[in-house]
Amino acid sequence: MAIIKRTRSAQYPLVADFVFNYNDGFPVIAALNSLSQDMNPRPTVTDFGSKVQPSGMLSGATYVANTNATTNYFEMISLPLGAQIVGGDVQIEAPYVGPGTITLAVGDAQSGAMYFTAATLKATDFTNQPTTLANAGADPRVCTMGNATANGVTAVGQGITVAGCTGASAAYNGVFTVDSYSATSVVFTNPNLTTSLTLAGTIAAQFIPVRAALLIPNIESAGSPSGAQDAGAGLDIRGSLVMSGGQAATQGRVRVRVMYVIDGKANEVIST
Repeated sequence: MAIIKRTRSAQYPLVADFVFNYNDGFPVIAALNSLSQDMNPRPTVTDFGSKVQPSGMLSGATYVANTNATTNYFEMISLPLGAQIVGGDVQIEAPYVGPGTITLAVGDAQSGAMYFTAATLKATDFTNQPTTLANAGADPRVCTMGNATANGVTAVGQGITVAGCTGASAAYNGVFTVDSYSATSVVFTNPNLTTSLTLAGTIAAQFIPVRAALLIPNIESAGSPSGAQDAGAGLDIRGSLVMSGGQAATQGRVRVRVMYVIDGKANEVIST
């Protein structure tokens, strides 16, 4: 039996972001556990779904259009020796448009979905489409969109897309964040509006998957780092992107954020 004393030290967590757009490019790695291409000055490069060669390629690098036929493996974040991931999330800043389906998983060279199980990057149509949209309150930027029955929105802060509004009311269209919601209404802020509008056209609304936390395996708590959650073997964060349908993407932006500490045992209680 040991006497446990209070923790006397702490450390700041480090945060790293990886952001990709549908028309960005990345060095191809043939398999999840293939060697890193990070230091290869002239790799084979493909795109994140646009089927268009990205800008900024060095002379000698080879571009191959993404055929959507196989899983795309790519490197995301380089972790230092002894890193322990303690948090993070995946946020769809603009949903993908174009491919029949598209999913993202996040893991490392040993397990492709260790930190994030494959999930769609596309928006989903409202369960029942809205029939009203107005911004006639004191602040014209605040919009209320209503429908007769359930809409499918599940969280404040969830992203939504609005399309189908025509004429002057086309200013309603765009990608926004839910301020509040009920089964039959959604309130959001459109920063571009300066005056109230009269709806024209037919609303086509979609909701984006909720910002989702990474899966965090158990923390190594005794001895040197050895658990699957530790990057002691130098395993970096990798993504697996799967598309179907063969269509080119015309929109899409995703942010993966990882928070980690270096050998977290530095701030554990000490047994004596």
